Amino acid sequence: MSVDMQIPGPGGGPTDVSPVERRVLEAMLETISADGYHAGSFARVAARAGLTAAELEDLYPDERVLLVDAMRYRDALGAATMPDAHADGRGLLRGFLDIIRYNVATPGTVELFTMLSAAATSPEHPGHDYFRERYAWLRGMVEDALEELEQEGELRRRADPATVATQALALLDGLQVQWLLDRRAIDMERLMRAFFNQHLYRKLEPARPLRLARD
Repeated sequence: MSVDMQIPGPGGGPTDVSPVERRVLEAMLETISADGYHAGSFARVAARAGLTAAELEDLYPDERVLLVDAMRYRDALGAATMPDAHADGRGLLRGFLDIIRYNVATPGTVELFTMLSAAATSPEHPGHDYFRERYAWLRGMVEDALEELEQEGELRRRADPATVATQALALLDGLQVQWLLDRRAIDMERLMRAFFNQHLYRKLEPARPLRLARD
């Protein structure tokens, strides 16, 4: 089977994705964006990908694996909004906020992520390692950004990078749930920016135009 691309797994190695699998993952994200993911979505994903439900089931016998792979593919698209590896700490925090704006633009995936991450706390869930690695990767990214800002004298004295990074992810998870319940009441990007700014001497700049990756 020829390889069309690789999904970079946060905290782990990349996963090869065939052209057919890529079509399925794109169809999954389109379905989630349009309708969320509910009973009957599996058949809609198959149709969008140009497959029968039986062919999709042969490719993904465990529907949970398909859902986790869709989240990993979504991460690959979201990662394209991040600055490159040589960006400074401030740029990495802006990139973190860009990911939040990317999530707001695709609310169905936020709903799916929230449900999957809770289910994946069980070691038996096929997404357990992925979510554990993803959280470790995000914590590390934010911590590295804050450590660099600390070295530059921009981080307030009592702010511990590891603690602030862990708190940032916990805050984001809670904000996502509240946002799903009442999107008009919760501005996730503004609240996360305010959280970071209380630890910085120089506030983060206003949001820049967001580039959404499509390939």
